[in-house]
Amino acid sequence: MHEMGIVQSILEIVEQQAKLHEAEKVVGIKLEFGALTGVMPASIDFAFEVLSKGGIAEGAGLNIVIVPIKVFCFDCSKEIVLEHYQPTCPICDSAALKILEGRDEMRIAELVVE
Repeated sequence: MHEMGIVQSILEIVEQQAKLHEAEKVVGIKLEFGALTGVMPASIDFAFEVLSKGGIAEGAGLNIVIVPIKVFCFDCSKEIVLEHYQPTCPICDSAALKILEGRDEMRIAELVVE
């Protein structure tokens, strides 16, 4: 489960930022993951619950957003949001696609502290 390592890294960043801003408690965290990262939101929730115990983020609300796959087709010049990845354009069947979003995103989008 690679989510444990991801959450451990997230908590390290959260603690650094909380300390930098002299926060006493983290009450909310918004995370964004690209659909193609393979991250399982339920596993992130579980890992967060386990790894945040005793830390500044224990009990914080976790909002996980999955960034959808958006591609650009060079042949029909369309930007398309895909529900599931496919190697060809659903409009013109071309394989000349570029992934614009949904592949590499893995970020802390928002941190709410007290």
